[in-house]
Amino acid sequence: MALTRYRYSMVAFGLLGALIVAEQARATATDQPAAVAAPATMQPLEILPSGHPVVLVSIDGSAPKRFVIDTAASSTTIMPKLRAEMPALVAKLSDDPLDGAAGRTDVETAVVKLVEVAGHVFRSPELMLLPPGPTDRLGTDGILGADIIADFAVEMDMPGRRWRMTPKVEAGMLGGLSASVPFVLDDMRAPRLTIRLNGVEVPAILDTGARGTIINWAAAKAIGFSPDSPGLAKASDIKGATNHATASVEAPIDALMIGEAKVEGRKVRIADLSVFKVLGFNLEQPAVILGIDMFADRRFVIDHPGLRLHISPPAAPAPKQP
Repeated sequence: MALTRYRYSMVAFGLLGALIVAEQARATATDQPAAVAAPATMQPLEILPSGHPVVLVSIDGSAPKRFVIDTAASSTTIMPKLRAEMPALVAKLSDDPLDGAAGRTDVETAVVKLVEVAGHVFRSPELMLLPPGPTDRLGTDGILGADIIADFAVEMDMPGRRWRMTPKVEAGMLGGLSASVPFVLDDMRAPRLTIRLNGVEVPAILDTGARGTIINWAAAKAIGFSPDSPGLAKASDIKGATNHATASVEAPIDALMIGEAKVEGRKVRIADLSVFKVLGFNLEQPAVILGIDMFADRRFVIDHPGLRLHISPPAAPAPKQP
C-alpha cells in the first residue's frame, strides 16, 4: 500500500476575518514537485489595503497572476476567479472536506503542469481549488502556500515592497536584521515559534496570510484579560470559506516580542476558533496566530531550511511632504 500522509491547509485572510482550514491527502515528500532554480533577484511585492502581501505567479505559462503569500497554508490554492479563467482545468473531489472556522464543505484539487514564481519553476503540483466565499472579496487569484515556499529562505521587505526566495540564505540577506528566533515546521509545514505577549511566553504559528493577529482565550487570560475586562471591544466576526462566523473581541496589548524584536501599541483579536483545536491546542492551552500586521513596518527573512526567523527593527516613518 502506498504511503500517504494528511495535511491541514490553513488560509487565514484577515480582510474579512476569514480563517479556513482544509484537510486533504497528498503524496510523500519523494513525490513532491521539483523546483528549477534561477538567480534570486528581488521581486515586486504588492501590499493590499488589508495588509496582505501579494506576489506574481504564473500557472502553465499564463500571464502573471496575483497570489497572497501565506506561510500557514500548506496548499497553493486557486481562487474561484482564476478557476473561471481556466476552463481546461481537470478537477477532482478531495476525499476530505474543508473545515472552516465553524463549518465544513467539500473541496476540489487539480494538477497543473507548471507553477513559476520568483525565478523558480515547480512541475506538476497539485493545487487546491477554493470554493466561493468571503475571501473572494480580496480580488486576488490565489494563495502561495508551503508546498511551494517551505523549502526556501523567503525574504519580505514590507516597507520596500520587495521580496525574494532562495534555496538558502544568501550573503547580505540578513544585513540589518537584528532579531533572530528559532522555529519548527509542523505537519502542515507552518512555522511554529514562541513569542511573548506582555511578557508572557506563548506558542504561535507564523501566518503571513492572516491580516490580524488572533489569540485564544487561554492566551488572553494568561496576560490578564477576561470576557468582562475593560478595554475589550466587540470586533467583526471571523468568517471562513463556508460562510459560517465566529464572534471575536479586540484587545490592546502593550508589547509583542519576537525574540528581541518588539512590536508596541497594537491590537489583537480574541476568539476560541475551532482551528486552534485542529492545530493541536486544547481550550486550556494558550495559542496565537501571528499575523502579517506585526511585520507591516519591517523586513524579515523566514529561513525554512535553517529554521530561523530574522527580523529588522521597524522602518523609519517616511518624511512628510511639505
